[in-house]
Amino acid sequence: MMLLATLLAALPQQPRAPFTDYPQQDAITYAITLTIDLEHTTLQGSVDYTFAAVEPLTTITLDAQHSDDWQVQFTDALGKPMAAQWQQQDSVVLTLPKALAKGEQVQFHASLAGKPVDGFYFTKNRYGEPMAFTDHYAIRARGWLPCEDHPADRARFTLQVAYPEKNELLATGVPPAPANVRPWEPREGFVKADFAGTAEIPPYMFAIVVGPLARVHEDGDPRLVDHFVYQRDVEKAKLALVHHGAWLQTMEKTFGPYLFEKYTTVQCPTRWGGFEAPGNVLLAENLFDGPDHGHGTLAHELVHMWFGDGIGYATWRDVWLSEGFASYFGPWLQEQTGGPALRESLERMRTSWAKSREGHTKSIRDDRFATPDAVLNANTYPKAAWVLHMLRGELGDEKFFAALRSYYEQFAGKAVVNADLTAAIEKSAGVELDWFFAQWLDRIGCPVLKVASGEGAIVVEQTQAGEPYRFWLDLRWQDEHGKAQEQRVRIDGKETRVVVAGAVKELQVDPHVQLLYRPAR
Repeated sequence: MMLLATLLAALPQQPRAPFTDYPQQDAITYAITLTIDLEHTTLQGSVDYTFAAVEPLTTITLDAQHSDDWQVQFTDALGKPMAAQWQQQDSVVLTLPKALAKGEQVQFHASLAGKPVDGFYFTKNRYGEPMAFTDHYAIRARGWLPCEDHPADRARFTLQVAYPEKNELLATGVPPAPANVRPWEPREGFVKADFAGTAEIPPYMFAIVVGPLARVHEDGDPRLVDHFVYQRDVEKAKLALVHHGAWLQTMEKTFGPYLFEKYTTVQCPTRWGGFEAPGNVLLAENLFDGPDHGHGTLAHELVHMWFGDGIGYATWRDVWLSEGFASYFGPWLQEQTGGPALRESLERMRTSWAKSREGHTKSIRDDRFATPDAVLNANTYPKAAWVLHMLRGELGDEKFFAALRSYYEQFAGKAVVNADLTAAIEKSAGVELDWFFAQWLDRIGCPVLKVASGEGAIVVEQTQAGEPYRFWLDLRWQDEHGKAQEQRVRIDGKETRVVVAGAVKELQVDPHVQLLYRPAR
């Protein structure tokens, strides 16, 4: 997901603590049936649920919202009403018809009707055309879809949907086999579509978009289906939607197989620059307007299919496992198809992070936030990208890429925590890295360096508060004869003295852009 800073700053910060999942239960499937009425801006439908008991259960808890305009009712598998106790308009506790033993499953049903509270929007696009779309991140799916609205809980989704004629619809998944489609006739003036996903995803990733969209074809991979853009933006979109085939192949070759059934993008009034709905990426309305035609965002979102979607994160504070990876490997991909050099992207990210408030006040895995939206900041994007770059420098390319491939092979399709990544990399690379992740993920700021040179020595001093960091530092200079000299130095103390021969002229610190640091003032 690409962050729009101005929009993020304006998002409401309403406490909904504690933002945890419900470990005693496990969502298995959500089978959704909907009629989307663009003219009356209403939604009507149902959800058939299958849940499993991780522990003995007498109730199921769902994140959910309702209002005078959005009616939600629950029945059991026999069609009998279920006792539903609403918790502060944000969750509901359903009493089961009978107690479940550990490992047993239960099916139940929800009926939905009206104007959703949140997460599913009816609005006009920038050209005044009516559209409907989901925009769930982080905890907005509950505004229309009662669910376990948490990244740790993954399930399979199916969708049967009716929508107005003369519009396009796209959604998570692909059309199922005809034998698996329930017969259903939509009302006059509507058409029907069916979708089924084979990969398990959390509810925030499930996506639907309906509107008067045009199709843009892209060659390069059989899994690419036509992209969907506004009619008036087709020519601009054609300049942007050209690299996905090459990027898909590079990601598969480097990390492992693509998990989803298709890949496409759709332009819509999302609040984000881009959102990584699996195989069905949402793109901001103005994405194609810029001089780079949105290539940076497009690469970023495709990386999420492996990191963020393919491997998810199980706690909000570990969002860096998604956004940090996309922020690093997006520019890495883009460079390979003629984009800016990765070094240039890293320099820009280092500068932007150094100016950020979070860079001085929070660590990457800080868990103090009013809503999970607030975990998206300069730490979980540019600083987290830098952590991966410095890990690459610590391990070397061969071990770095082999370790991440092993991590993907082990956890693809699952949600993980930071310790899972650390263990996978340590096992693959054969090195201990707790110290590395502790100093870069759980500590505020970065090294602050004062570097001075004189006859016979270069002195590197860490001036930040607290314990010294441990890192490699490249130094480059000219000796008294004008000859270029370079040395890579291990820094792990408050002061490190590097002995050199003769005078030091034109000293450069970190000439290859390998370290996240600030120069001392």
